[in-house]
Amino acid sequence: MNLTLPSHATNAANPWRPRYHYTPQRHWMNDPNGLVHFDGEYHLYYQYNPQGSDWGHISWGHAISTDLVSWQELPVAIPATERVMAFSGSVVVDHANCAGFAPEGSAAPALLAFFTGFDPETKIQSQHLAYSLDRGRSYTPYAGNPVIDIGSTEFRDPKVFLHAPTRRWVMLVVAALEQQVWFYTSVNLIDWTRVSTFGPAGSADKNIWEVPELFELPIDGDATNKRWVLIVSVNHGSLWGGSGVQYFIGSFDGNHFTPDNSDTTLTLWAEHGRDFYAPITFANLPDERVLWLGWVSNWEYARELPSNPWRGQQSGVRELSLVSTPQGPRLRQRMVCEMHALLEPEPLLSLRALPAGEAVQALSQATVTGRQLMARLAVATQGLQAPIGLEFFKGGGESVRVGFDPAANCFFIDRRCSAPVFKGQSERHDGPRLLDTPEIELEVWVDGSLVELLADGGSVALTDLVYAAADASGVGLFHGDEAAQVRSLDLHAVRATMHHVSEVL
Repeated sequence: MNLTLPSHATNAANPWRPRYHYTPQRHWMNDPNGLVHFDGEYHLYYQYNPQGSDWGHISWGHAISTDLVSWQELPVAIPATERVMAFSGSVVVDHANCAGFAPEGSAAPALLAFFTGFDPETKIQSQHLAYSLDRGRSYTPYAGNPVIDIGSTEFRDPKVFLHAPTRRWVMLVVAALEQQVWFYTSVNLIDWTRVSTFGPAGSADKNIWEVPELFELPIDGDATNKRWVLIVSVNHGSLWGGSGVQYFIGSFDGNHFTPDNSDTTLTLWAEHGRDFYAPITFANLPDERVLWLGWVSNWEYARELPSNPWRGQQSGVRELSLVSTPQGPRLRQRMVCEMHALLEPEPLLSLRALPAGEAVQALSQATVTGRQLMARLAVATQGLQAPIGLEFFKGGGESVRVGFDPAANCFFIDRRCSAPVFKGQSERHDGPRLLDTPEIELEVWVDGSLVELLADGGSVALTDLVYAAADASGVGLFHGDEAAQVRSLDLHAVRATMHHVSEVL
């Protein structure tokens, strides 16, 4: 059922529920799985417990969208069985019918889902295959499963894609405790040969590797100068503790990934917030963009979060690129243009070229409130002596601060001023140090209980959960320097795209 409701009605019922980020109507959700575009639809599969709001009975939940922002929840696509839970994985479109699952003469290709089958009794993790002939609504397990089984209890999260230059399919799987990515190749998507290993590397101290991802991007938009980006999600011992996402830049020949930097201890973090994990990219896109999203949570406290009747939410879809820096190419993330189409055309507030003190007064007089917002702030850095930024979820002496600290020369999200309701909420999270620049700019997306900060043109990304009081919806500007100059500030309300009927009827 589709039902359009005013945002105030849904907020009053459950202020922590995101309204333009995906959450299931109820129950547990974690990693996104099998992101794929097919026949005009974007598919979001995800780790899901159809029986409760804690981890267990892991199946593939399912939602579809035609625009990357309005998602319709569908029935479970790959259900758990008594002997096999469906852990994380990927989906490919078998256009050439390499696996032979599409009926002879059929014009519609099969969708193939690769996932880790977890046996609750033996604890063995092996790689399974299932195929769909109904546009991704349901999947039939391959009779010869598993397609890869090494007898391990820590071997998971297959990422499969077609490597065009070698005309072979490639699968990445993590040997989690060894902190390695194993590479396999195949011509028929059923029989796989191991060809290489990468790791340990980067942040390897006590980490468990999960959810590998590999894609190619041009540097600075130059199609003649591309590099490959290998993503590894790590659990334990990440940037702020718990889970996080690191990446490596290098070359890939269809068999081996070779990092550009020979220093295996160099760690590049895709995210500097606490709550962004297991991101994967969409396959079979109709354009040249590379898009991903991730689970907004952290394994250190994911099972303790107070949301109800759901637990788990996905980030906004972000477009990826590589940009040149003095240290080499680095990952950049920007919210997709489809997300910007959700902004109400008339801004709640728009300011230009004001001293920070006057901007504070203007914002206070406007009495802007909301929990579904997008804000852009640009500030002159010359002579800036104290942190400056925006406050969200403001009320009752609480707030969350998102800003720039000139002493540390970094962007940050500070949730220490919000009442802690879970481990880790009383923290400040800093982005990487910036190069000297005459102006800093930040873009913030706020939705119910999450904050996404994409700053410095997307070169800095921080995502954090915040469970603020139900009546804390004020917006403010903070500064500690009377000479601070606000170049521009724009605040927009964001239209709701997720409507959960049971919460408002």
